[in-house]
Amino acid sequence: MDLQRLLDWVLPPRCGGCRRLGGWLCPRCLRAIRRLEEPLCPRCGRQLAFRHDWCSCRRRMPHLARLRAAAAYEAPLSAAIHRFKYNGWRALARPLATLLTARLAVDGLPASQLVAVPLHNARQRQRGYNQSEELARALRARLGLPAPPGRLLRTRDTPPQVGLDRLRRRDNVAGAFAWSGPHGGGEPVLLIDDVVTTGATLEACAAALKLAGFGRISGITLARVSL
Repeated sequence: MDLQRLLDWVLPPRCGGCRRLGGWLCPRCLRAIRRLEEPLCPRCGRQLAFRHDWCSCRRRMPHLARLRAAAAYEAPLSAAIHRFKYNGWRALARPLATLLTARLAVDGLPASQLVAVPLHNARQRQRGYNQSEELARALRARLGLPAPPGRLLRTRDTPPQVGLDRLRRRDNVAGAFAWSGPHGGGEPVLLIDDVVTTGATLEACAAALKLAGFGRISGITLARVSL
């Protein structure tokens, strides 16, 4: 019996969405999660009213080739993400990663290197872990992929993006990331994060990876916030 199963036996897990006993994501909450479906912008993944609607994302995301979110940022998924991110419910990483694999089953796996959006060292020390790295680790385990040969670093401790408009979000994270590791050699990368709103953070990460010599950069998140 591994440690997680032992802990689940001693302290039965509660659903991250509704706190019911029995599992980290109960069947009722899983059914209630609203998956994002077509029509989606083929580049940024924003839900469109009609398939041929125009989207301005190419100007905003020159380095990020494709972005997808598994579901809408609304209850019960938003509650589960909040507990996973801020309340120490790290065991939610594995069940939440199943949402990412379901999305990738639709869109395909665009890269063999999965790189998490990093926290600044000060923020990670305060929180104790990086929720995006927990997701990336769980996803690598599900897909049988190795860890990347280096690390994406957050070189500047940026203020939270919450409450900022699109332009301020972009300026807040511009130049805040750098790759520490070997040259990318044109390899494609899939960036992993928990939530996307405008895509500014993922775009800034993609810019740093492009500068380090990586090829096509895609991104996937658990949820998308509608603006």
